[in-house]
Amino acid sequence: MLEKLIEMAISGVVGNFSYDKVKKLLSNSGEENNATVKEIDKSSFEQDPDIESIHGPNIYYKRNYRTFDIQNDLEDVISLMREPVVHIVLEDKPSTAWHLALVVAEDKITSEWYVFSKGRLAFEGSGGGLSQSKALFKKLLDKNIPFSAWVIDQISSEKLSHGCRLWPEMRDKCIPILAFEKSDYFKNYVLGVFSEISKP
Repeated sequence: MLEKLIEMAISGVVGNFSYDKVKKLLSNSGEENNATVKEIDKSSFEQDPDIESIHGPNIYYKRNYRTFDIQNDLEDVISLMREPVVHIVLEDKPSTAWHLALVVAEDKITSEWYVFSKGRLAFEGSGGGLSQSKALFKKLLDKNIPFSAWVIDQISSEKLSHGCRLWPEMRDKCIPILAFEKSDYFKNYVLGVFSEISKP
């Protein structure tokens, strides 16, 4: 009975389309659609002691310290530092549509450092990430706070962003942005936009 009702509804709505094709689409269990969300091969991560858990495509790292939010916390943290310097650390491969950046604020006198998680800054596109990046540079330039830009591998970037690994340890893995072996895309878009919006 249900199949007959579906047949009547489809034939009235679809008109010239083949009923068999539409029926096949409706009866499809969705295996093809689920193929894009793959389970992570957990065996490849068994040796990584930093992983707390894996849920579907998401990896959660053990948190060893608090990370901060660039939009809400940066000015407060920097105001407590005697001689701040800001490190902008981009991931080498995009974890979303863009190469996301995290920020580390470090005091040159005391060596204190604070990590600001990824997710707010980007040097690609035309939306919120780029807008936040422009606002960051305006603050830094207005206050004469020195800054540098680095590139780090995506997994290390995630661990740093989640408060799993320490900045002094990860700093040694960073490559200065100008020395990063990059594609034409990275050079023209990421580095190009970074250079443009970081000018005084």
